[in-house]
Amino acid sequence: CLFDEPLRYNRARSLLAIFLQEIEGPGMRRNNVVIPCMDVDFLSEDESIMLFGSKDKEEELSSTDDDATDDSESTCAAIDDTAEEGSEETGDVADEKTARPSLHLITIDAIEDALRLRAQNSTTSPLRIIDAQMEWFEVQYSIMKFADRFMEKYTKAAASKSEIDESPWTEEELQTIGGRIVGVLMRLDDLEWEWNHRISTSSLADPDSPSMVPYDLWKTTLGLHAPHPEAVEQTCFRTVDESLTEEKEFARTRAERMLALFLMVIERPGLEAGGNEVPGGSTPDFIKDAVQLELMMPRTKKND
Repeated sequence: CLFDEPLRYNRARSLLAIFLQEIEGPGMRRNNVVIPCMDVDFLSEDESIMLFGSKDKEEELSSTDDDATDDSESTCAAIDDTAEEGSEETGDVADEKTARPSLHLITIDAIEDALRLRAQNSTTSPLRIIDAQMEWFEVQYSIMKFADRFMEKYTKAAASKSEIDESPWTEEELQTIGGRIVGVLMRLDDLEWEWNHRISTSSLADPDSPSMVPYDLWKTTLGLHAPHPEAVEQTCFRTVDESLTEEKEFARTRAERMLALFLMVIERPGLEAGGNEVPGGSTPDFIKDAVQLELMMPRTKKND
């Protein structure tokens, strides 16, 4: 069915819309955060109603969210009081969830492939704005096509290795993986800039700090070009593209950091604000460095 181009296109649009509205949006709006392309402005009114219901229902849910925010302190206290009582049941549920394969590895595979594809700077399948004549919707469409084709290829390969002729993933898991691929690629430039900024202003880049990462290890440890002898992350994306194409470990490490930062800064706050969860959770358990994890934590918005 996914060889049908209109079906592929509409499926990708629906997945992106659900991700923006239900996963990313609540946390962003709750914290007054504005980032590019966070609104679902590409659906018609009828499509929006089919996916999310009427505007009256949306306003009712928004009002409910506001009430929940006001009662957050008492709710947290109640959760603390009952945490021990429900520990055995929670443990059983957690064991059941962890029995499923991790969703992170396939997502990292996709982001790694996308980094190398973007490095080609193709005008027919652009994953970034390449010239002044290109429109952002062209990039959005290419990202959605890339995610859809990657998922189709991956699920077919996984099913061929299985004794049964079906995907090893549930529909909810596939939606989560697809949503993350699209979410990261839509924000890739911003995530790269943010990660480079956080690292460059941390102890990991301070020559006087004992925790400084040696420049020759930046690519394989942080997924970034070192700022010395030249800060190519900000000044020469062509050099970065060349490295991503030629150095697999660099591309892999960068893909891991992009997904981890996305999970920590965008997905998890949004899910928590909306009281939702996704299969496997939103913890980047593939990042083992405590210092890097700390740098990925959401940052409080400073008031002027």
